Amino acid sequence: MDASTNPPDPNELYVVLGHERALDPNSTLVVGDRGSGKSFWSAALNSKVSRALIHAQLPRLQLDRVKTSWGFSVSTHNADHPSRRVLQRLQGSHAAEDIWRAVVLRQLTSRYDEELPVKDWADVVTYVADNPEREERLLSRIAGRLAADGKRHLVIFDALDRTGSDWKAIRGLVRGLLQVCLDLKGQTGIQTKVFLRPDMWEDRTIWQFPDSSKLHHGRVILEWRRTDLYGLLWHWLCNHGDGAEIFRNWLQSKHHLSFTATEAGGEQVYPIPAKLRQDEDLQQAVLHDVATRYMGSNRRRGRTYTWLPNHLADAKGQVSPRSFLIAVRDAQRETQARGHGEVLHWEGIKRGVQSASSVRVQELREDYPWIQTVLEPLSGQTVPCRDEDIMQRWENAQTVQAIERDRTATLSPEPSGSGEIDDERFYLPPHALADRSSDTPEKALIQELQRIGVIRRVDDDRVDIPDLFRVAAAIGRRGGVRPIR
Repeated sequence: MDASTNPPDPNELYVVLGHERALDPNSTLVVGDRGSGKSFWSAALNSKVSRALIHAQLPRLQLDRVKTSWGFSVSTHNADHPSRRVLQRLQGSHAAEDIWRAVVLRQLTSRYDEELPVKDWADVVTYVADNPEREERLLSRIAGRLAADGKRHLVIFDALDRTGSDWKAIRGLVRGLLQVCLDLKGQTGIQTKVFLRPDMWEDRTIWQFPDSSKLHHGRVILEWRRTDLYGLLWHWLCNHGDGAEIFRNWLQSKHHLSFTATEAGGEQVYPIPAKLRQDEDLQQAVLHDVATRYMGSNRRRGRTYTWLPNHLADAKGQVSPRSFLIAVRDAQRETQARGHGEVLHWEGIKRGVQSASSVRVQELREDYPWIQTVLEPLSGQTVPCRDEDIMQRWENAQTVQAIERDRTATLSPEPSGSGEIDDERFYLPPHALADRSSDTPEKALIQELQRIGVIRRVDDDRVDIPDLFRVAAAIGRRGGVRPIR
């Protein structure tokens, strides 16, 4: 699930039943961690083919009556919204609320037979700011026309951490956007959907406007349950590679499951049966047919079905679907290399967790570029441990000073993003260091790691780090998966 605005291939689209509320056009705010599927679902909703696939499995959402467009994305060449560089220019002389109202207005007028007297972004924003009554009349006219036809238009906003080069600019833009989303809730034919990082949702400064609680408390969290992860795995195996038909036939003969093909984008897609999505007993039976039942020679080592997602979970209990698939893929390769008879052997699965840990830390660096600076001094530490043990390592390594040096070194007076995708990442320091109420910056860093799911508190209030991050950071735990040295 990458950050591209390209729609997913039809056979990659697994409709997670637990994500129905997140995909519902009536849900304005969707909050999800890195890798949870924010960009995947925003791209899917912006694709007619993908919406048709989702509609076939979640007809209650009536996505067949919804048209969509991008309000913001990583693309630098999307005519529907300004790029980050243009946003920065606009923000220097216009209110954030006017900027986003202009974004919505310009794309809707171009689609629904209305015209604006100006075209360039700066001129459109000025027009909206100077003519609020005309702007509201235009939107009401378009909304009324859509509602009369039984249609809706959904404007989707993603990758909002790329709207600016520092937290002050980003916060101002996001706050203005959320105000516009709240205002548009009164328009029956026009809806908005915002995909937001958890640390941004938890940032109190972006909610400092009247009635913000109506959006804040109505957010939907993008989560993957254990059954969702295994459902994704079975869907992948049923729809990818030369063995897909063999696997479907095996499920049919061994577990009496039937498949019905759906045509999408010229491809045949085989959604997995509802029972294989939701029934843990059936999912375990299928897994036991291809994998060792336990993570060792006996049950004391743990059941494979629960052990794998548990050891891929962050401190909040969330598992990235990409981490899960990577772990299974590398587990199969290691199992085959060792010559085991099973498709997935417990030794291979542990190796798969090591691979997924490395990939997950790399993913985390894309949203939190300071994470490596924070984890490196903890190499060799054993967890659980006291706060003081971690803070002492950071003080010895001058970690807080290193974060500030990195932030300063990446400041650029003139952004230079180029290409179809804005892949330039500005160094955004931890929220907690900018807004800390703790006595020390090291204490604030612990709070930040806890907030993003890298550390957790155990019963005696010591700090623990899940295997997902511990293994790649070479942090030890007695009896745990071996760290990567």
